[in-house]
Amino acid sequence: MNPLLEVKNLTVQFEKREGTRFSEKKERKKFAAVDSVNFCLYPDEILGIVGESGSGKSTVARAVAGLIPISSGSIVLDGEEITDKKGRDLRMIYKKIQMVFQSPADSFDPRKTLGYSIGESLKNNGMTRKEVRTEVKKLLQSCELPEEFAAKYPREVSGGQCQRAAIARALAIRPKIIVFDEATSALDITVQKKIMELLSGVKKTNGLSYLFICHDLALVHKFCSRILVMHDGKIVEEGEPDAVIGNPRKEYTRQLIDAVL
Repeated sequence: MNPLLEVKNLTVQFEKREGTRFSEKKERKKFAAVDSVNFCLYPDEILGIVGESGSGKSTVARAVAGLIPISSGSIVLDGEEITDKKGRDLRMIYKKIQMVFQSPADSFDPRKTLGYSIGESLKNNGMTRKEVRTEVKKLLQSCELPEEFAAKYPREVSGGQCQRAAIARALAIRPKIIVFDEATSALDITVQKKIMELLSGVKKTNGLSYLFICHDLALVHKFCSRILVMHDGKIVEEGEPDAVIGNPRKEYTRQLIDAVL
């Protein structure tokens, strides 16, 4: 089976300034938040990426989704090289890959209704206002929200409801991949369970693949088809959940499991 997403030698560098607070000038140095990462995501797969804070997992997610530039490497989406895409070409990428963030309220424009934000990509792709309203209603219903939520603002709904709206927005243009960056970590356990049930149903209905960034190993173990473990910007272990969590090969993975399970 050909991969839907192929990441080759992905490196993302950021600048940091070093020096004392009394220095007039601070030296700028680059450090690799992600260093030569390789992995594939296959059709109908849920690939989990785990690691402690600062391991580079969220940087990988944002690089794959085209939200930050990469320093070197290659990203191939659905057989097409997308590494250097810009402008209109970059917008075409968003038709195949969407992202759901940890704090959904922050990803919505607070001045716009949820319905407007969910339907914006549909309008940009040529739908009439009537068609957009109809499709937004269907999207809300598919995420178990009543159509009245189209008129609500992000501040007027709960965190779980806002996350459902964010999932509806991600589904709007029928992508092939959705990237979830700690999408359930801000929710209480009861709401988290319902969101995970929703994600399972949405995946099956729409034939999606997921890249699932998460620090909750128990959740990843239950939800994902395969797991990548990241440490200091590198992938240190990968495999099926039972193998990685039940019988880890690397000391870092063992320490990570002992710390949270």
